[in-house]
Amino acid sequence: MRTRVLLALSLLSVALITLFAVQLLLYHLAPGYAGPLGVFRFAWLWWLVDALGYVIAVVTLVLSGLVLGKLMERRVPADIDALRASMLSTAAAVVGGVVLVFGIVARLLGEELTIGLGTVALLFAAVPTAVTWLVSPFLINAFYGCRYDPELQKVVNEVARRAGMKPPKAMRSSMTVPNAFAYSSPIAGRYVAVTDGLLRVLKSGDELRAVVGHELGHHKHRDCAVMMLFGILPTVVYYMGRLLLYLGLFAGRYADGSRRREGGSALVVAAVGALLVVLSILIQLGVLALSRLREFYADAHGARVTSPFAMIGALKSIDGFYKRFGRAGVESSKLRTLFIYAFAEPFVGLEELLSTHPPVWKRIAFLESLLGREIRA
Repeated sequence: MRTRVLLALSLLSVALITLFAVQLLLYHLAPGYAGPLGVFRFAWLWWLVDALGYVIAVVTLVLSGLVLGKLMERRVPADIDALRASMLSTAAAVVGGVVLVFGIVARLLGEELTIGLGTVALLFAAVPTAVTWLVSPFLINAFYGCRYDPELQKVVNEVARRAGMKPPKAMRSSMTVPNAFAYSSPIAGRYVAVTDGLLRVLKSGDELRAVVGHELGHHKHRDCAVMMLFGILPTVVYYMGRLLLYLGLFAGRYADGSRRREGGSALVVAAVGALLVVLSILIQLGVLALSRLREFYADAHGARVTSPFAMIGALKSIDGFYKRFGRAGVESSKLRTLFIYAFAEPFVGLEELLSTHPPVWKRIAFLESLLGREIRA
């Protein structure tokens, strides 16, 4: 934790120093456009809005961790039916939260402004996400040294036949840490990747088939597309909040910096923007909760095509490695959401709250609840 705080402070210091240097340079090169406190008029205020949004987000997360951490500490789906009900209710809560946001903005600020802000925010959120999704398989293959493996393809084909689905392309990653991940895009197709480290730590062929079954479950349940679409929603709300904060705090000023008369309405706009930032964080927590539930569902699929014992054994094998040798390989990865293994340790309830995967002990407890039952996943 101390390392993360120091890294965040270092990055903030570098950003502030860079901004200050740019401001001084522009002040001397173009004094008509950049004053000592601004870059091209009020552009510097975006930094202040970002900082304010960051503070609001951190406070919201800490309070959420304190309130929700204890509530979710021991919660594990009782069975497949309970899991499906939880996925449905969580998805409905996320969508309902976004509808509530648009209703609040439309009620307070009018439909025209709401539609305009929503359109701009959607473009900011959806375009980069869509581009990343389309090219992500090429990036993942390059970053993680993934190459086609004919022997692994035989295993994938076998498990895909059990699952009643078309097999994706089997890739083997040169990573030394044990993990597996599923990824896809409309232009690159579907892939399942297994790392060299995973092949070394798994204790049997059934454990490997269970892990492959988990990843095939992500493809079968269309998790890549589902989570991408849900992930856009809180981003749209956040950008709307940022725009409203900027409009409320600074767009009401004259060019000389004096305030316009309609200060009350500007304050309302800023307050609505701050509220939207808070709601975007809460909606994001709902999206992460949905991601964790879908990991349970993928585990159930891995258990269905093999057995709960095989899936439990695979998770224990992976977990045992990280308990012995550490976890830097996953923590440092910018694509850790892809991984079958993730960490959830308590820090005011935030670690699990911000994780895309449930803790391993919860996943094992859920799989144990499936013993002796028909698994529909």
